[in-house]
Formats: sequence, C-alpha cells, structure tokens
Amino acid sequence: MYLIARLELSYAGVMDFMGIAPKVREKMEAHGCRMLHAMITDIDRLNTVIHIWEVPDANSYFAAVDALKADPDFPEIVSALARAVVNETLSFASDTPYAPMRG
Repeated sequence: MYLIARLELSYAGVMDFMGIAPKVREKMEAHGCRMLHAMITDIDRLNTVIHIWEVPDANSYFAAVDALKADPDFPEIVSALARAVVNETLSFASDTPYAPMRG
C-alpha cells in the first residue's frame, strides 16, 4: 500500500520545509513507513511537494504518526510544518495489476 502526500508550501515556508522534511522522513521510517520518492513540481502549482510512501497498511501509517506526535522533536516539527504547509492532501493507493514489479 502507498501513501501519496501532496503538500502545497508557501513561498516563505519552502526553506523551513526542506529543513524539517529529512527529520520527518527519518522518524516515519523508524516506524515502518518507507519513503519511495520525494519531488517538487516544476509545472502546476509552484512549491508543491509530493511524497510517495510505502506503508504495510493504513494502520501502520496512523501508528507512525502517533509515534511522531509523542516524539520529543514534535513541537519543532509541527511548528516548521505550520509555517510552511498551506494545504495537504493525503491519499492511500494500491498497485494495479499492470504495475511494474519492483525488485
């Protein structure tokens, strides 16, 4: 299963986000969510970041978020995200029968 996160950033928040995102990645990966890709749009809404995460199931994502909320670094993380992110859309998705095999 995959989690696709579409994060629209403010112009002023891009640097805050780029600074805190590696810490969020590290902490989420420590709890079973694996980032497969992170990209920023060149065409479309500017300063939109798209993350693709592989998660065992929806419950594991929610458990990782709960662990993040309990982490001592959470106040710093949530403060940076609040300054940077103006809109967030999360979607769960599964492979189609014709998806390329990953090795």
